[in-house]
Amino acid sequence: MLRDATLPEASFESLITPLLGDLRRFARSLTRNLTDTDDLLQETLLRAYRKFHLWEPGTNMMAWLVVMMRRIFFGSVGSVHGRVNNARIEECNGVVEPDQDLVIELRDVTRGISKLSWDHQQMIQVVAANEMAHDEAAEHFDVPVGTLRSRLGRARNQLKSLSWSLNGCDPSRGSR
Repeated sequence: MLRDATLPEASFESLITPLLGDLRRFARSLTRNLTDTDDLLQETLLRAYRKFHLWEPGTNMMAWLVVMMRRIFFGSVGSVHGRVNNARIEECNGVVEPDQDLVIELRDVTRGISKLSWDHQQMIQVVAANEMAHDEAAEHFDVPVGTLRSRLGRARNQLKSLSWSLNGCDPSRGSR
């Protein structure tokens, strides 16, 4: 298929460039390692360029790319469940030295998120870490906005319960 003549060649680059940072972060959340992140991003951009004629102007470009990236990732993984890759601390380049309380809190939140279902982990990643609006995230996951909010609420409640149990607290006693 040929590219629609009404869309100039430069429009692909001008539409994609502002989204690269968010796409890279989303790829990193899926792959959990820098090399695979770059490979996944490159494969997604190549496929998007080849399929650009199928994108409908006026629709959400980021959602289109995220769906494409997830399909590429899940297609290459085979089995999503059971895939565990942990980023090495040397690969992270933090700007500010965290204080110990934040390190412990981050560790607890990370542990809690890892205990959630895969769907809840993905929803939290897209909405919280990637700062995607609820309506965009609902479109991304192909669910109504109310369903997305309900699932996020359940995920938050699970995280709270996990947080209490990690800290040795009993939520029924009102310890928090």
